[in-house]
Amino acid sequence: MLARAGKAAAESAQRVAATNHAAVLDLASIDPYARARQDSAVGSAAHSTRRSPEAARGRAPKGDIGLPVELREAIETMMTATDAKEAVHNRTQELWHRLRRTTLEPQQGLDVEKVAYDAHTSLAYLLGIMPNVYLASVTVLETLKRRLELLATEHDDRIGEVWQPDRLVDYGSGTGSAAWAFEQVWGVQTPSGSPREYVGFDSARAMVELSSGLFGALPRRFTDAGEATSEVTSGRLEARSHQVQLPVGETSLAKMNVSRKSYETKKTIALAAFSLGDMPSRTARRTLVKTMWDSGAEIIVVIDRGTPRGSKLVADAREELLSYGRNEVNAARGVDSEHEAEFDEVAMELREAGIDIAPDAVAELSEAEGPGEVDPSLGSYVLAPCPHDSVCPAVGPSKGYCHFSRRLQLPSFLQAVKETNRGESDVKFSYVIIRRGQRPATAEPKLSAFAEMLASLDKAEKVSKSETTDASSPPSASDTTVVSTASNASSVDPAVELTFPRIIAPPMKGSGHVTLDVCAPSGELERHIVSKRQGRQIYYDARKSSWGDAFPHTGSKGAEPSPYAREVPEEKLPNQLGDKFASSSKRRVKKAERQAGRAAAIDFRYEDRVEAREERAGKRMQKKLQREAREVREAEEASEKMWREEEEKFLAQATKRRGKKNKAFDEEQDYGIVEYELNEEGELVQKR
Repeated sequence: MLARAGKAAAESAQRVAATNHAAVLDLASIDPYARARQDSAVGSAAHSTRRSPEAARGRAPKGDIGLPVELREAIETMMTATDAKEAVHNRTQELWHRLRRTTLEPQQGLDVEKVAYDAHTSLAYLLGIMPNVYLASVTVLETLKRRLELLATEHDDRIGEVWQPDRLVDYGSGTGSAAWAFEQVWGVQTPSGSPREYVGFDSARAMVELSSGLFGALPRRFTDAGEATSEVTSGRLEARSHQVQLPVGETSLAKMNVSRKSYETKKTIALAAFSLGDMPSRTARRTLVKTMWDSGAEIIVVIDRGTPRGSKLVADAREELLSYGRNEVNAARGVDSEHEAEFDEVAMELREAGIDIAPDAVAELSEAEGPGEVDPSLGSYVLAPCPHDSVCPAVGPSKGYCHFSRRLQLPSFLQAVKETNRGESDVKFSYVIIRRGQRPATAEPKLSAFAEMLASLDKAEKVSKSETTDASSPPSASDTTVVSTASNASSVDPAVELTFPRIIAPPMKGSGHVTLDVCAPSGELERHIVSKRQGRQIYYDARKSSWGDAFPHTGSKGAEPSPYAREVPEEKLPNQLGDKFASSSKRRVKKAERQAGRAAAIDFRYEDRVEAREERAGKRMQKKLQREAREVREAEEASEKMWREEEEKFLAQATKRRGKKNKAFDEEQDYGIVEYELNEEGELVQKR
């Protein structure tokens, strides 16, 4: 016992010594290599084998997703019962072909031809497209749930009352896949014990009938009533679909008990999953977004395909919803909302032309005439994935577009339609989550990466001047400690974590460093290079990060322009670093010029290759035509020769036959000179 107690006391003393030594190194950790020296001094005890709390809370939903067993069995039963399997297969291929044609943004605009969904086309949509819609809906709703839990997290890491939905209203419900996703993420009952509700709207009668049939397969879930009682209750999601022309009018909503008044008692999510892409015109899309805003839902979710066109549609809906929130705030402040609406209209047209208005100008326009406190429930802000409410930096002349990916486990019927043996497929999607109200304010404004580095250097210089000559003296308890941004003991600030940069591309993990392209809270696309020398925890978080995560750290050299960012002319490049760093922007411009030159050379060589290919194709075509003409001519000559030979042969045979006949006739008839004479009786007779 005494030996065990002595051993425990020794270990405790070692931990105290390590802590004191860490405090000394933390004091000097404001220089770039301090965290690495601290890790080396503390030893393996400081080695982190898990993410920091901030990085863990910022993780995007991961893991393969498969369809629920009940839904998969219901679809297989439908396919077994149908007699038009070939027709459904052909319709599925037609839908995929249509999606491939609208993958890239068309030159004439975003408008498409509307699809008429009959029974076969609806079943084809269920087989070929619905699994992707289900995966995207589950992923986005899981992200929303995590964000709501983050907002309910207290500073001492305790989770308070979390906002939970009572109802989900699906605009453009299709086959009702969002109902299954809603049930998968939030369950069938609210915390109060009442059943959750799903309401879907779709204009196609065949879609509504198909989704209503699938709702019958929704499973009955068993729910624990709580620790106080050991009762177990069962329930099922109350799901229903309505055939109504989108966008839905206020009168139709009132008839279906989904009027704006019902939102006062039921926490509602308004969802448009892959609906904007099927709208035939921009006017129809804007009207649908306006209907979702006017419904009064506290949270609005827009999802579309992970293509340049789908990302553009989501970005447009994002700007419209944010502008509606600004109009509410301006109306409360007494600002002319009509002027604001005109400004938003012009700004949207300029964005479509590739010209963006600075976010500061929008903020100044909103606050210039009516500053002051407003109702916190007014306005709107982006809950995910953007860490800001500025103009989307991926819209316009940029090399990338905002989208995310997750893997789908292919069901057997989808494998049969795709004619593949692969069991998985990557599904790409774009989304935005808008919440009513004011964005939570941070306690202190977050400095940029470069400003943070300058502040650290200034503090390091002050500390070095104030140090005593006796460096070996033990540290006192009053020594200050620099707390890492990823410290396990740090307090939780949801407002700050909402502004963590979002990783917009797969991280590039090299030897001793990780390169991350992120959408920053400044409203720009940035590149951060996280080095191993920044510390084990930060480097571990970077190595374990993935596409779609919210990353809580900055790079070792601060922020750099991302290759996915919009192309900015040289005269508009900011130079806030002084002459010392002025050459970096010039180097970037020269690099861009070299890349443009190489691209032009590639285009020129491509044009030459195209011309040479066309010339060779023309020569081949000319030779082919000449060969065909020669073959036709030779065939005609051979045919003519054959006919001549046949004719000569026929004439020869006819002549031969005629000659034989004449000879036989000549033998019978002796043709020659006939002489006559008088006989003795005085008669004229032939002379013999």
